[in-house]
Amino acid sequence: MMAAEHALAEATVTPELVGKSEPPAGAMTLWYRQPAEAWLQALPIGNGRLGAMVFGGINAERLQLNEDTLWSGGPWDTNDPEALAHLPEVRRLLFAGQFGQAGELADRYLMGTPNRIRPYQTLGDLWLEGDTHRQVADYRRELDLATGVARVSYRGDGALYRREAFASAPDQVLVLRLTCNRPGGISTTLRMSRPADAQAEAEAPNALVMRGHCDGGTGLRFEARLLALAEGGAVRPDGERLRITGADAVTLLLAAATSYRGEDPALACTPRLQAAATKPYAKLRQAAAADHERLFQRVQLDLGPGPNPALPTDGRLAAVREGADDPGLVAQYFQYGRYLLIGSSRPGDLPANLQGLWCEEMEPPWNCDYHLNINLQMNYWPVEVAHLPECAEPLFDYMNSLRKPGAETARVHYGCRGFVAHHLTDVWGFTTPADGVWGLWPMGAAWLCRHLWAARKASEA
Repeated sequence: MMAAEHALAEATVTPELVGKSEPPAGAMTLWYRQPAEAWLQALPIGNGRLGAMVFGGINAERLQLNEDTLWSGGPWDTNDPEALAHLPEVRRLLFAGQFGQAGELADRYLMGTPNRIRPYQTLGDLWLEGDTHRQVADYRRELDLATGVARVSYRGDGALYRREAFASAPDQVLVLRLTCNRPGGISTTLRMSRPADAQAEAEAPNALVMRGHCDGGTGLRFEARLLALAEGGAVRPDGERLRITGADAVTLLLAAATSYRGEDPALACTPRLQAAATKPYAKLRQAAAADHERLFQRVQLDLGPGPNPALPTDGRLAAVREGADDPGLVAQYFQYGRYLLIGSSRPGDLPANLQGLWCEEMEPPWNCDYHLNINLQMNYWPVEVAHLPECAEPLFDYMNSLRKPGAETARVHYGCRGFVAHHLTDVWGFTTPADGVWGLWPMGAAWLCRHLWAARKASEA
């Protein structure tokens, strides 16, 4: 385990160090009195393409990073030319009630070759390793669903430290701002890491870059590039790290891209960073929040107040588990779903996958892919009721991308016209049956078309 990971794990806040009277949280704010100890407790930010999970550590901060096109694998033809010849016999066995034999034959001849897909993967992690505080008080970690800004604040050895993070859709960068009310109080070391297929290095005078090539050099190329803009103090490269000392405040800008759409990742990242670096932090934040609010503020849901609105979010959840009724938390939960869709499904990007946009692993559960036997549909069921029709555009674009490979599968496997997709797929046009005989379910594309019908009905209403 790296030193930063040790520090993050040890960055806990004991009850006696917590402020006695925290400022009240807004109705659309999730907040906590301690850092996240695990990935599922971290707070998500996203702009549809770029995302991060903010852990809120004290002595060390971790931002787990994602870019929505970073998938293992690539385009390949998985159709089995022998499938159609065996389809009549499989049908005959089924109608004869010989289900075991039909399953064995189908598993052998009707599946894709190979009958699996490659996973969506983490981009990596950004680590901030700072000084160790002897005393910590007034810790607060929060996510403002209405603005898309995640915040951490605490008093370390008497000084007030604040961090703000958000994913900007207008500027296509992740932004992290570090401040301290003690002049020269910001000293930290920055590094990026990934479990495999990437190398990171610092570049003079204030840049950190991580370059990678998926699948051991045979898959997508990708890059994450960070600029550290310090106010006061000094920034210097040191091998794989950037060291910042004695700054009054620091703004970190991070861009990332892959070769999925044929572009050079480095050429995609650099102009985005250069453009963002010319803008004051306040303008970056204002533009990102206004863009997010344009979607988020369309819907208000008031179910009445909860019994303990001053409790942190995990305290309210614990009370509900014990039987308390908290209508305010239910409304917040509904809005959190809208927030996640806004953060993981924007026009021009890929649709939300099994985990939206956020994934910390190289081999995630169920590949973090697109399951068409209910999961992808569930992501978009509320899109019209939630007044987020733009967020469905990536789904419609994705459906269109399946038409050509799905038509080939329909022809080769079934001797049919039209197009077909089965219970799971990826970004490479995988449309054949997969996993096992249970994957021989040719209704994925048909079910997805219901979303087109729902969008049409909503537009006519």
